[in-house]
Amino acid sequence: MDMSSPKDVSKALADTVVTALVDKLKAEAEARGGHLTSRDLETMQADFNRQVEALSSVFEQSFEVYVKARERAVWDKQRNYPFDRLMVKKFSNLFRESDEIGPDDLSRRMLPGFFVALGMMLGTEVVEKYQQKIRTIVDKVKAGGKSVFNWDDVYADEVAETVSLDAEVGIAGYFEDFDKRAEWFIDLINNHLTPPEPSIGAAAGWELNHAGLKKFLSALLTDLSANLETDNGKMRITKRFGADTCADLFDILTRIKE
Repeated sequence: MDMSSPKDVSKALADTVVTALVDKLKAEAEARGGHLTSRDLETMQADFNRQVEALSSVFEQSFEVYVKARERAVWDKQRNYPFDRLMVKKFSNLFRESDEIGPDDLSRRMLPGFFVALGMMLGTEVVEKYQQKIRTIVDKVKAGGKSVFNWDDVYADEVAETVSLDAEVGIAGYFEDFDKRAEWFIDLINNHLTPPEPSIGAAAGWELNHAGLKKFLSALLTDLSANLETDNGKMRITKRFGADTCADLFDILTRIKE
């Protein structure tokens, strides 16, 4: 089942339940000459209960994914997801709200969809591994003796830079078939937008479009792009991921910048 959109998941689950119910009723009616009694329906209740139990885990998973994405959208108020902060920092300067926003701009309302996409593009286990690595850096910075905690100290850490680059390589590779993935990503973002605040004006009707997607990707993949523009950077990518991957990444970034 496609878990990328609450709307799609809800419809799929509803269709599954209704279809199962109707099919069961039709099969039982045909087996009994076209008629069902109250006792027949009571007998079928056990079968329906088993199907509900099987579907409950799917319901739970879909709602958990959605709730966690909403929770993670409040990234500037939490320290539970420092890897998210690391990635969002790359494009947060592009956010426009209220009447400032244009059709090709970005809105903070995209964050839940971005976090869902991040898990799908990198894999939830990889994302959690990156979260833990950045949490360790956060703890180190906290213990560093400075009176004021500064996230810039976390972003500048050498391990954080490596995590960021590895993540960018994984994300860029996901867009090898750019046209297909662009449609997927835009739909996912627009299906997970946070509800608009009454005060944000024009941003209330905002949705991500193709031009906005390219602006977003260019900002998100800044470190990767910078590495591919220098000989030392290309060597770093080649040693870590291989020559073929390095060449593919160059082609993908060229496509994004068209």
